Amino acid sequence: MRMLQINSRSGFSLVELTVAGTLFAMVVMGIVMVTAKDDANSKSNLAIGVAEMRAQQMLARLEDELGHARGASPRAQLTQAVASGDIGSLTVDSTLGFPSSGMLLVDRGNGALERLSYSRLDAGGTRFLELKRGEQCTSGASHSAGADVLWCGLAEPILLQTNPAASLYDGRSMESTGPVFFRGDGTGFSYRVPVDPTGGTDFLVGGEVRWGAEVAHTPTATGWAAIWFEPSTTYAEATTGFDLNKDGDLADEYDIGQLRKRTWNTSNPADISIELGLGPTVIVQERCKWGRDLNRDGFDDPMFLWDANTRRLHIKLFVLGSSSASAPVMRAVESTVFLRNDPEG
Repeated sequence: MRMLQINSRSGFSLVELTVAGTLFAMVVMGIVMVTAKDDANSKSNLAIGVAEMRAQQMLARLEDELGHARGASPRAQLTQAVASGDIGSLTVDSTLGFPSSGMLLVDRGNGALERLSYSRLDAGGTRFLELKRGEQCTSGASHSAGADVLWCGLAEPILLQTNPAASLYDGRSMESTGPVFFRGDGTGFSYRVPVDPTGGTDFLVGGEVRWGAEVAHTPTATGWAAIWFEPSTTYAEATTGFDLNKDGDLADEYDIGQLRKRTWNTSNPADISIELGLGPTVIVQERCKWGRDLNRDGFDDPMFLWDANTRRLHIKLFVLGSSSASAPVMRAVESTVFLRNDPEG
């Protein structure tokens, strides 16, 4: 009996150990899974944190430079009509302040609205060369002499702020002073800084500031600078299954890119400094709706809104990162810079 009792207890202990071992393994696996999930969440949280931090660092650098700058509002008028299929050139009164390549907004406010890109400027300062027509979901159109030409980077308040006609503005943003109607896309900023062509710190000539930019490591009074958004990848809600702007559908698409800076010589537009990327490639703009409402608060979100009258430049960037659940999230980082010197014009 004693042997049977011992064997009986021994058999029970083996079953107990087996069950306990299984339970222990399940608990360990659970702990490992939770730990792995927490680690993944930590990393994904860090991703959005790093994106915001790097964007803030970029803004701090921009504040340092633009606080000394003189802002510009690149706009012109066609001096010659252009047909819808012309890709050679666009002739205007002046290309001063327009980057050496970029995107134009022509005939805004009417049915002939077109966005078109150009690859270079002519040395005479009156022509945009090597055109691509019908960019950003617009169509090539004919434009008459006298038509307005804006750099798409520009966003500036319009003169009439009380019940303006829809044709007068492209968006309405919420500023510290209240809603502001503006024209343009607001995806860039054109400017100059004080320069001393000798490489020193004598920025005055006859009591006036000498404006320009450093081009190819040489400060020059005919230099100019611009910052703009350049897309590199796309994000489609339908592909990822995430409603990024939380508007209740998965129909929206976005351009994801980076802010870039270039300086060039206005007396010789082919003389261009090395183009620089200014921060992480996490900046978001809605496809074909650059500068429009990204967070669905009812107000538009231009990246750069320049008010020459108040010398106020409002910079607002939306960055893309991952949430704790590995879902994409947009967050805004912004800054306001009051330019210390007289605005352009």
